[in-house]
Amino acid sequence: MNPRLILAGSAIALLPLAGCGLSGTVSATPQGNGTYKITSRVAPATKTPSPSETPAASAPVPAASSASQTPASNAAEASTPSQVPVAVQSTSATVPSSATGTAATASPFNAVVQQALEDIHGRTPLPLQGPRVIPETAYAPAGGYLTAQTTVGHSHWTVNLRDTLQPEPVNSSVINHTLSATPYVGSFGIQQLSGNAVGTTALDETTLRQFNPLWYGNQGIMNATGKETLVVGGPRAALTATAYGFARSYNNAKLTWQEGKWTVEVTGGSPRYEQDMAYNLVNYLHTQYLPPYPGLIMIRLIHEGPSYANTAITHIDWIDGRYLMHLDTRVPSPANPVAAAAMAVSWHPF
Repeated sequence: MNPRLILAGSAIALLPLAGCGLSGTVSATPQGNGTYKITSRVAPATKTPSPSETPAASAPVPAASSASQTPASNAAEASTPSQVPVAVQSTSATVPSSATGTAATASPFNAVVQQALEDIHGRTPLPLQGPRVIPETAYAPAGGYLTAQTTVGHSHWTVNLRDTLQPEPVNSSVINHTLSATPYVGSFGIQQLSGNAVGTTALDETTLRQFNPLWYGNQGIMNATGKETLVVGGPRAALTATAYGFARSYNNAKLTWQEGKWTVEVTGGSPRYEQDMAYNLVNYLHTQYLPPYPGLIMIRLIHEGPSYANTAITHIDWIDGRYLMHLDTRVPSPANPVAAAAMAVSWHPF
C-alpha cells in the first residue's frame, strides 16, 4: 500500500454529501507493475525523417485543453454512485527495426511513444523517458488514430499526442491536415529547471504549481472561505480529503488530498461531484505506484452531474532532481484522471 499523508486541520461540515463512488464508463483491472495490454488503433510504426526543429515555447507544455474549462452550474440532484472498478488499457505493438524495416521484438513502449522518443533521440542532452502506456481511455473518445508531433528545445522536449482521421506516422507532414474533431489527446515531456527552483519542499511545491496550467492562484487555500472533510476511495483505499469553498460558495470548490509525496486536487465543480471523480483514482493508486518524487496531480471538471455525467481533464507534473516531468490527458471523460495516472505509473527511461 502506498504511504498516505492525511490532511490535517479541523473539519467544518458545510454540505451534506452522499456516497463516495465514481460512476464511470470504464471497467477492468490493472495487470500489475503498471504494464497493460489493450487493443486500440495507433498510427503505423513506420519511422519518418524528423522535421526541422520548432522554436521552443517558454512554457513546457501546450494549453491544457481545447475543450471549455468552464464548469456547469452545481446540479441540484445528488446521486449515490456505484463502485466501479477502473479499466486502464494501452497499446502494445511490435515496432519495425530501424535497421532493416522488419519486425523486431515487441517494445515495452506504446508504438507511438516508441516512434516519438526515437525521433527525439540525439537531438537533446536531456534524459529520454516517457510513459510505456497510453491508455485507450485517454484517446478512444476521439475515435480516430493515435499519432504524435515532437518539439525539442535547448532545455525541454515535448511529445504532443494527436488523433487523426487516418493512420499517420509520428511527425508526418500531413498530420495537421488529417486531425479529427477532438485532435488534442495530450502530451508528455521533460523541462530542465534552474537550481533556484528546486531543493526544498517549499520551492518544489511552488515550481509544481507554476508549471501546472490547471492550478489557479485564486484557489489557494489562503483564499478559502470554508472547508469540510469527506472520504474518497473505497473501503480498502479510503482517504480523508478536504473540500475548500471560495467566495462563500462551494459551486467551484477544490477537493485536495495527499498520496505520499504527491498532492492531488480536483477543481471546477461542487464537492459532491469532485468526490465522484476522485473515487476511482484513489482506488487505482491504492495498488499502483506513482514515481517516488514530489508531484502534483490537477484534475479539472469539464462537466459535472449525477451518474455518468462527470467528465474531466488532467495535468500531472513531478520533480526528479533538476528535471520537471509533465504529462496531460485532454479528451474529457470520466476515465481521464486514471488514464493520466496510468501514464505516470508506467513512466520509464527509454
